[in-house]
Amino acid sequence: MHRTPYRLALVLVVGVLGILIATAFNTTSRSAEVRPPGRSGDLVDVVREMELQRETLQERLGDLREEVARLEREAAEEAGMTRSFSQEFDRVRLSAGMAEVEGPGVEIVLGDGSEVPKGADPNDYLVHDTDIAGVVNALFVGGAEAVAVNDERIVATTPIRCAGTTILVNATRLGNPYTIVAIGDPEALEHAVREDPQSSLLFDVYAKQYGLQVSLSHAAEVTVPAFRGSMRPVHAAPADGGV
Repeated sequence: MHRTPYRLALVLVVGVLGILIATAFNTTSRSAEVRPPGRSGDLVDVVREMELQRETLQERLGDLREEVARLEREAAEEAGMTRSFSQEFDRVRLSAGMAEVEGPGVEIVLGDGSEVPKGADPNDYLVHDTDIAGVVNALFVGGAEAVAVNDERIVATTPIRCAGTTILVNATRLGNPYTIVAIGDPEALEHAVREDPQSSLLFDVYAKQYGLQVSLSHAAEVTVPAFRGSMRPVHAAPADGGV
């Protein structure tokens, strides 16, 4: 089926991407080593530098993916299977979250409480990573076909976790408020969120007791961006020698 040309091109492209990522992290590490320890301002600068480098790498990754797609389509044309390959390729990209999608769905906004009473625990008045993860999980249970949090696409490998006072999604720092959009049947999605034991607490308890800002609205059309990170597997491998 003449797969060798695009496989070789794919290997070369992935290799270049690996070199770029390694170089970026090595450069950042060296920059951190020359800074005096114990200075929070310097650490903030390091984080900002790393985030800028990550954004640059994300843009480069997008360009490389486009190049891979072009090479694969050219290989398919040479093999005389352009139409079937393009359809399969688009289907795989869609399933993997590599393509921007749009359709009917819901928009959920979660925000911290505006006031913390004297003597209360401030953490009770903040949106936590578990709150966001609970809503995201409920949406998928409700049949969501695509979900994003503050424009960060949720895929199988997406971590939603807390790092100090910051919530990270796909290693990207997110700020309050948190806007979650999902594509699917709006009624089914809302039902899933409001009936889920964890996410329903946001609407039934936390909003009233701690003043968290919570809203859910239906939309005739929402847009979920493509995943911008890396999905390179470390431990997973094709079974039975498959490719």
